[in-house]
Amino acid sequence: MGNEKKKNDNYIINIEHLNKHFLVDKKPVQVLDDINLHIKKGEFITIVGHSGCGKSTLLKIMCGLVDYEEGVVERNGHAVAGPGPKCGMVFQDHRLLPWLKIKDNVGFGLKKLSKEEREANVKKHLELVGLTGFESSYPSQLSGGMSQRAAIARGLANNPTILLLDEPFGALDALTRIQMQEEILRIQQEEKTTMVMITHDIDEAIYLGNRIVVMSARPGRIIEIIKTNPVDSKKRGSAGFAAYRKRIYDYFFENNDEQAKNIL
Repeated sequence: MGNEKKKNDNYIINIEHLNKHFLVDKKPVQVLDDINLHIKKGEFITIVGHSGCGKSTLLKIMCGLVDYEEGVVERNGHAVAGPGPKCGMVFQDHRLLPWLKIKDNVGFGLKKLSKEEREANVKKHLELVGLTGFESSYPSQLSGGMSQRAAIARGLANNPTILLLDEPFGALDALTRIQMQEEILRIQQEEKTTMVMITHDIDEAIYLGNRIVVMSARPGRIIEIIKTNPVDSKKRGSAGFAAYRKRIYDYFFENNDEQAKNIL
């Protein structure tokens, strides 16, 4: 399928002909090449590709943390001109402030609310991520998985329409990672939040994504967008799940195109 070409005004994120360069030793290096991606409200999009292919840069451009030279990037119908309260972001490292209690970390961006509104909001989102009872704990007292739950709660506390996740479970052990996958999927389905996640874990991309964006090596291009069937993608041991896995692995290892061979 590759890059999407058709624009629809109902998309919550519109990216058209996006190009991005960085200066390395005063020379321009292209990171993203002609990216076209349109995401509907309520979708869960996963993005896979080799380290250095521009996945994180793409996510940061969506968020407004990194600018770009060419193309169109729209969020909620408006050109992205910087971070906004309706677009949250969760990173691989939880980035909780170690001197603040968990409840204060989650409520850190809610200063415009009254004390009562802030406390109610924090309580709701700590319940949502299963951290009730840990409100007064400090980040150093939580496990890695619990810290990521707190980071997700903080990302959701502003009630964003979009939540961007940059390899949020990469540092977790295998069992905790699977638990967190199930949790983030439950939260996404309950809150109806549009989510875009970068991952190096192909099984994770299949399990979570309504659509999987497969990117080439640098400069990052979209080489296919795979729409998943929940009957297959939510059953890790099924033949359908294995077929999705093979389809993605073929891009990484079996494709005759030299660039595709270098994706991973």
